[in-house]
Amino acid sequence: MLINRTVLRFVTSARGHLALTVLLGLAASAAAVGTAFALAEVVARVLSASAAGSDAGRELGDALAPLAVAAALTLTRAGLLWWRDQCAVRAAIDVKHRVRARLVRHLFALGPAHARRTRSGGVQATLVDGVEHLQAYVGFYLPQVVVSLVVPATLVGILATRDVAVAVLVAVGVLSVPIAQRLWKRLLGERADVHWKAFESYAARIADTLAGIVTLISLGATRRAGQRLAEQAEQLRAATSANLRASLGVYIVTATAMSAGTAGATVLAAVHAAQGSLRPSDVLLVLFLAAECFRPLQDLQTYWHEGFYGLSAARGIAQLLDTPPVVAERPDAAPASLRTPPALSVDDVTYRYPGATQPALREVSLQIPAGSTVAVVGPSGAGKSTLVQLLLRDLDPDSGTVAIDGHDLRDLPLNQLRRTTALVAQDVVLLDGSVWDNIRLAAPDADDAQIMAAVRAARVDELADSLPNGLDTPVGERGGTLSGGQRQRVALARALVARAPVLVLDEATSALDAENEALVTEALHGPGADARTTIVVAHRLSTVARSDLIVVLDAGRVVEAGPPAELARMGGAWARMLQIQRASLQTAGAVR
Repeated sequence: MLINRTVLRFVTSARGHLALTVLLGLAASAAAVGTAFALAEVVARVLSASAAGSDAGRELGDALAPLAVAAALTLTRAGLLWWRDQCAVRAAIDVKHRVRARLVRHLFALGPAHARRTRSGGVQATLVDGVEHLQAYVGFYLPQVVVSLVVPATLVGILATRDVAVAVLVAVGVLSVPIAQRLWKRLLGERADVHWKAFESYAARIADTLAGIVTLISLGATRRAGQRLAEQAEQLRAATSANLRASLGVYIVTATAMSAGTAGATVLAAVHAAQGSLRPSDVLLVLFLAAECFRPLQDLQTYWHEGFYGLSAARGIAQLLDTPPVVAERPDAAPASLRTPPALSVDDVTYRYPGATQPALREVSLQIPAGSTVAVVGPSGAGKSTLVQLLLRDLDPDSGTVAIDGHDLRDLPLNQLRRTTALVAQDVVLLDGSVWDNIRLAAPDADDAQIMAAVRAARVDELADSLPNGLDTPVGERGGTLSGGQRQRVALARALVARAPVLVLDEATSALDAENEALVTEALHGPGADARTTIVVAHRLSTVARSDLIVVLDAGRVVEAGPPAELARMGGAWARMLQIQRASLQTAGAVR
């Protein structure tokens, strides 16, 4: 039997529907058994009347009552099977809903750091197709396991009251089915796992290709991308074919055993009837009962193949659910009273990414005063984004402490930290909906005046004037109908309307032109700026020129920190960065 503990954890919510599915399956089998006895009685009465020399009308009259019972039981069985299938589907839908809800909650708990390291296409395959594969397993296979245990055992007992040898022969046939399935179980399990991994990989490749289709076209790389898709599609086809061949093999063996068991029992009953140890009508009864004895096993065999797909998907679901969050909330985490705006501090922090040979940050210390604007600059790979993730508690340091108003971030509930901070990243993600919907997402309770203030500060009002329906214009999937700079302005408005005490801008104006960058920067330093603590990560130094403090990172260390004017006079790393950027601007001007 195919039993998965991960799935069983979610089955308890649907145990009522599953129990009813089992009872209806048993009742349907009972109706079939009743039909068999009724038809046997029809034959017995006809034979008895014939032996007594009764006319045809008398024979038919004697058989009408059991024939009517058989017809009524046949209709009853059809109704019971329809009801059973309805209950099975409802049970499966309930379990799928619970599994998906649990997966989504866990994905949110895993946090942004996990999302950055994981292929979204693979997660999507587990969340959508993987959960769908549970339907046949939960709704049909699991209840059928119970029916397949109860019905054959009961019917073998009934057959034993008529003919022990026939009962033994049927029992041997019944036992050969699970034995054959067990012999094939390991092979089918391996093939199903290979199939699911191939499917998950192919789904991830499809998602990646669709997300990057514009880039692939612009690079002329569509043929190469198509070849990779074709290769993975072939791997999926081969895995599916191998799985089907293995499934067909066990199906042939078990079908042969069931057919041989039914035929053998019927022939043996006929021999015993010829010898006089059985009534002739009992031969028909043996045929019907033997067939009904194997019927639940045939149904189970039908669901067995889907059950392996369900188990393979369940292993993917279990793997995702067993993945620990990158940052976990401590059991004793308690909300703290924080100032508005708060101060932040980084004390002797070192962090190394899993699998990396060198730390991304080493022994970093800095103070971010309440209400200040602090810029973090440095070359690519200096550790700027890692520092941001630590300040947001998307990551926890390997050593050292990151604190807000003196409270270690690890001592605070994650919900409080998420409400305290707002992030505008370089790679902006907008959800399918209108511009207004995306801005309001950060603060559902904000009134129109607050939203419009954020719209004006981020220069989204000018953007809205150029859109067909203004702020009600749909942005498309991932904001695809807007340019990079337009998406950044919408994301900035979304962060501003949240009115979070800590605002983090990670290359948030990189896609804006110089004029809009200057206007947005002016708005960030305008009214309300002293009500928040702002951390700005940027390569364009014009974005951070008005910051209160500059922190220069290089190779994971703080090489300079202080007011921008003071650092410029010192002639260190900040002064060199200014000089290089001025020289590049002068060169660009000379070229024009």
